[in-house]
Amino acid sequence: MNHTLLSLVATLGLCAALAAPAAAQDHSSHAGHGATPAAAGQDTVLTAGEITRVDTRGGKLTIRHEDIRNLDMPAMTMVFALKNPGAAADFKAGDKVLFHAEDDGGTLSITHINKAAHP
Repeated sequence: MNHTLLSLVATLGLCAALAAPAAAQDHSSHAGHGATPAAAGQDTVLTAGEITRVDTRGGKLTIRHEDIRNLDMPAMTMVFALKNPGAAADFKAGDKVLFHAEDDGGTLSITHINKAAHP
């Protein structure tokens, strides 16, 4: 091999050797790393509340709730529509719940709700 080709091969080998540890530290392809909460499936911020009224016909729940962090809303009592209106029949006044609400074009709706575990 001539001297130029040998130098080129040595340089390429050195570059590859130096790049390997950096590639081993690159976690950007892992799920959730550097991703938005929605992309990582972490957008479901749950809020604690207590149901004060159930409207099974309208598919709505009135809930006295804590701060809703994902909506930047203070604690209060308000009416929420359910994305699945039939789920209203699964609840009664007094039920403690954990729920996720979203602002869908100015309408607040519950996309996820579960009865809270009793201590």
